[in-house]
Amino acid sequence: KQCISCNTILTGKFDAGHYYNMNNHWNLRFDLENIWGQCVRCNRSLHGNLIEYRKRLLTQIGEDGLKRLDDECHVIRKFTKDELYEIQAEFKKKLKDIKLY
Repeated sequence: KQCISCNTILTGKFDAGHYYNMNNHWNLRFDLENIWGQCVRCNRSLHGNLIEYRKRLLTQIGEDGLKRLDDECHVIRKFTKDELYEIQAEFKKKLKDIKLY
């Protein structure tokens, strides 16, 4: 895999970079089209390197996917405890599946 922003090969330690940050856009916090592997430099030092992120995100999810994220970023949403438990279980399963390969 490569960094969504700079195409650096991701090895060792890397971040889950959010195009729409997870602190201000709760409804997209767990949206997999909003989360991509990102090198520590781009995510932390360059605050997401968002111009390059957006360019590459467009090639990954297309115009419709990007428009959906742009539209949904303004929606205010609160998750229930049950929803968060479901999301946690889903991501644990995904992690287990990854570790099998």
